[in-house]
Amino acid sequence: MKGLRWTPDRRAIAAAAAIVTVAACAARGVSREEPLAAEFLLGRSALTAPVDMQAFTPPESGVTSRHSFSGTLRLTGKANGFRAVHDPWDRVNAIGPALRQLPEFEFDFIQRGADLVPLATGVQRREHPYWEIIVLPGRAWQSPRDGGWSRASIPFALQERAANCTHNGVMTWLYRDGEVSRVAYQVVSETCGYFKGDLWGIVDAEYRPRAFAAAAEEAVSRLDAHRAARLPTRPLADLAANYPGVDAADLGTGDGINAADLSVLGVVVDGVHYRSNCPTRQGPHPYCTSLPLPSYSTAKSLFAAVALMRLERLYPGIANASIASLVPECDSSRWRDVTIEDALDMATGNFDSADGMADEDSPAHEAFVFDDRHDSKLKFACNHFPRRAEPGSTFVYHTSDTYLVGVALQRFLDLKRPGADLYDTILLEPLWREELGLSAQLSATKRSYDDDAQPYTGYGLTYEADDVARIAAWLMAPDGARRFLDRRLLDAALQQDASGRGLRAGDDRLRYDNGFWAFDAGPSLGCPDSVWVPFMSGVSGITVALFPNGVIYYYFSDSYLFRWQTGRDAAHRIRSLCPRRPG
Repeated sequence: MKGLRWTPDRRAIAAAAAIVTVAACAARGVSREEPLAAEFLLGRSALTAPVDMQAFTPPESGVTSRHSFSGTLRLTGKANGFRAVHDPWDRVNAIGPALRQLPEFEFDFIQRGADLVPLATGVQRREHPYWEIIVLPGRAWQSPRDGGWSRASIPFALQERAANCTHNGVMTWLYRDGEVSRVAYQVVSETCGYFKGDLWGIVDAEYRPRAFAAAAEEAVSRLDAHRAARLPTRPLADLAANYPGVDAADLGTGDGINAADLSVLGVVVDGVHYRSNCPTRQGPHPYCTSLPLPSYSTAKSLFAAVALMRLERLYPGIANASIASLVPECDSSRWRDVTIEDALDMATGNFDSADGMADEDSPAHEAFVFDDRHDSKLKFACNHFPRRAEPGSTFVYHTSDTYLVGVALQRFLDLKRPGADLYDTILLEPLWREELGLSAQLSATKRSYDDDAQPYTGYGLTYEADDVARIAAWLMAPDGARRFLDRRLLDAALQQDASGRGLRAGDDRLRYDNGFWAFDAGPSLGCPDSVWVPFMSGVSGITVALFPNGVIYYYFSDSYLFRWQTGRDAAHRIRSLCPRRPG
């Protein structure tokens, strides 16, 4: 999904970023020193504006909570404090009141020490017409200012039900025994180029205490396994101290990415993850480590491509199966000679414009992206574009083609393992959980809203930054992904097969092969020879670059910029990227 590129209104974003917490503190009943104090959460005053994120931030060395929170939390009231920050598509009027309101919130939690762990993981569907919701582990602590109540704080996120924009928030409340205070929440950051907005409020809640046995043990066990598997993380500023000559402060911003547009940025070197904080319009997000990040089109690499590589390893020859042989809904005259690998390469030969990105940016294709029904998505993907070229010959980017890859792979899996799900069976259980111990955010992918529940292979995953860093490192490691994936497909995708660099993708220095982009960084680094760097890319302004010297550079932003010269320069300074010449 590389379309949807609208230029952000910098003045609107800057104005929103300049909003300070004084306005929130001036709200009736809200203390300037402690805006979400116990007397406020236990009172009846309104929350009239977002507050500084510090009000939701657990203390670094908090006192263990006196009470334990185990049971169901349900928000019973509705609050819809809202302001649009950037809305070039006029989503406010197009979507209506639903855009301002949280989905139904009723979640089970267990407490283990200071950890407050939700039992539901991944993106959760509700009957909301616009939002899905993600609830993540938070913290519980005791403050002498809370009058004997314990305090909890959790991160959560709202995500579009059909697309992938992710808006990040936090909640806090007090609790003791079977009682709970009102719940204050705010959403003040996002990874979404075409809609930015703040949501906030304070609502009544119900707490139904109950014990969870097996489910609690499983949730805690997975959380512990994931934390143990995370890369060691250090502040991004430490990169310059450990690798003199690297200007960590210039990363991203030196390419023109506005700091207000950045969700998170990081560099991985020799197994250490150097990461920025996660800015919001009200200060740093208190749960940056687990901040939900939308995949957008990086899913073409990490879902569609990796799934095909895994199935090719298990069932050799599936990459060469034709789309029409597995998806009879697709007209045979256009699809009988198009292989699954052709579709993954964006080389079906079916297109309107030979301009690589024009079809993707068309209104008809954008409507396909936001459609949440499998039958209509499949009808578009099969029938919309006419045959213009031989399959495998011309790069034209279509998210709809990657959708067909997913449909074909699921149909193939239905034949081999009836009842097996493409995402859960091929990726989630064997790779994300068992092999890598990735976060619970990857426990689900976006799917169509019907009985088919077709997974979206072209977009729709959700990560935390460590997930992206470790999957990238695993793909590049000689003893990593090659034990599970087809080597031919993987080597081609990662530019480790010099006999073929993939199809030209709009520029002589740009290629696309097996769901991955590649860029010849040699000229920009002053190298005498080519330096092909595979990378993943996503709409809104997402780049994950896998350098051949082992360095990984990524950023998630709202900038609609896909520049990463500063990342190339940093990787080159850490270890030269120029190939050594014989002699």
